[in-house]
Amino acid sequence: MTDFQPTLPAEIPFTEAEKAFMEEEPPGFFPQNQDSNFGYIIRKVWCDRTQELIDQLTSIFQERFIATSTLFLDDWEEELGLPTAPTGASDATRRASALSRLQTGPFTKELRDSTITHYVSAAIGGSPILFSPEGVPFVAGGIPFGSEVTSVADTFKVVENLATFSYTVYILNTIAPDTNGLTRELTRITPAGISFSISFVAVLP
Repeated sequence: MTDFQPTLPAEIPFTEAEKAFMEEEPPGFFPQNQDSNFGYIIRKVWCDRTQELIDQLTSIFQERFIATSTLFLDDWEEELGLPTAPTGASDATRRASALSRLQTGPFTKELRDSTITHYVSAAIGGSPILFSPEGVPFVAGGIPFGSEVTSVADTFKVVENLATFSYTVYILNTIAPDTNGLTRELTRITPAGISFSISFVAVLP
């Protein structure tokens, strides 16, 4: 044996209370495993899996509560940082806004880029004019104005720095998205260990 190696206590007959304890608790909580590395590993794995299950159930219950909420919908809006009881918004619209604030699933490049695209698209105000055989479409508001940008993807670029666990969102300075809203959404979906910044530039890197 090497120094500082943990050893199990000497085996003795179990009491009735200990037998009942072992029957009702998971293997990692057996008394004879309390002082062993194996027992610690079992307890650690069991606790991690239990926490995963708790997190999954919490997410499901939150989505279920919001999807059916009416009386306490304003409480959910306040907790999620949304405008409380906005004027003219239906309960269905308010529920959809609250549900969209709950992150479900892992943080991915697709989720990050789609969030940025949403805010950039809103700032651009639509797609370029598409000429049809009939000409330019005429709508109730008149002839629609098109953006000079041909693609939303050409308006921003994300540069990742893996060494510092960070990324920078570069956006053309000719576009004015809702920076506060974009920052809030990126903060919501970006894990705590990753930082980001938003920079407006004349030319994308």
